[in-house]
Amino acid sequence: MVSSLSDIQSRLQQLRNVPPLLLKSSLPFSSVSIRKDFQQLKELADTIRSDAVQDALLVAAKSERADRSDLHRDGRREIRKRRRPPSPDSPQPYIPYDKRSTSLFPVTNDDPTPLRADELADYIREFNRTNPCKLHIWTRTRGATQLSNPAVVRFTIRDVLVCYITMAYTPEDPVLVTENVTAFGPREKKSPHSQSDFLVYQSLSQQIARMLQSHPRVSFQTLMNLMCAYEGIFIDRCTSCERVLPAEGHVPPVVRLWIDASKESEKGRWEPRHSSCPQT
Repeated sequence: MVSSLSDIQSRLQQLRNVPPLLLKSSLPFSSVSIRKDFQQLKELADTIRSDAVQDALLVAAKSERADRSDLHRDGRREIRKRRRPPSPDSPQPYIPYDKRSTSLFPVTNDDPTPLRADELADYIREFNRTNPCKLHIWTRTRGATQLSNPAVVRFTIRDVLVCYITMAYTPEDPVLVTENVTAFGPREKKSPHSQSDFLVYQSLSQQIARMLQSHPRVSFQTLMNLMCAYEGIFIDRCTSCERVLPAEGHVPPVVRLWIDASKESEKGRWEPRHSSCPQT
């Protein structure tokens, strides 16, 4: 049985190119080679239809259904699959080992509890009592008794600057979230939503906006700690170049870089830097 099927397979391999040649119209059908090819195909067909070969095919089919292990319909294709190198693994996303905060504000375990809208008035009274800088709630109309939303607070360092701090909150989440801080000269008569005429205060507003972007939900108390660090904005020297004014330009150090305490007995501090000086 096996020899019969092997002989059939061998003859099929030899005659597999005959049908395409027979279909070529340029070959005369009366040629000896054509008649020979037809004769070989006829003999192969008669052999396949013979009882002995048909019985062998039935037995082979039953054997295949009973045990399909280590049988392949296309041996050459399976060999190519085995020889194909394995596909590389998909690249995994990069996960940094040291996930440091990107906030430009100090982030510590003892950060103050975020201030709520109903706590703002009491905080302002305590702040004004203990600080040379002053806070006042700004309203469009005099005599307003309720806190508007957004709320605007005026921060003042006498003879240095005035900043309007815009904060928003919701009844579901009454925590004050700072949206914008705009700085002006101490004698500029401007509305909170306008812009200073002086480059130094424009640069200061942009710097604080960049810091708020790094930590949108910074507490109002931490923001006040930063604002008080601008008391000496026109006399403080940049800790990088040790100049009040940079080599190029006429803007004092409007950047404040937080430096953690090196000892437990010390406290962290805000260091002045020019925008053009290294920030590390």
